[in-house]
Amino acid sequence: MKKGMAALGCFFIAIAAFLYAAKHITAALMSAYINTPDVTYYEGAYDLIGFGMTFWIMLSLFAGLLFLLIGLWPSIKGLLQVKNPNSRLNKNV
Repeated sequence: MKKGMAALGCFFIAIAAFLYAAKHITAALMSAYINTPDVTYYEGAYDLIGFGMTFWIMLSLFAGLLFLLIGLWPSIKGLLQVKNPNSRLNKNV
């Protein structure tokens, strides 16, 4: 296992989670004092934040998953290998 790559992947996933939470908190703060019982403006505030934040969230999540899979690939590869029961190394003499 490549621990450095796996740690970098976890870091990018954490950044994506932080940005996702920041997007929702920002929308809540923007609409905090203008909501009424009849109308809620949270969806409008959420749309005002725009695609820019969503782009960085998705990019960070994709990079994190990519680095995590690269870091864990030797372990995954070892689990997926089929062992040959007729191999000479597996026979007890």
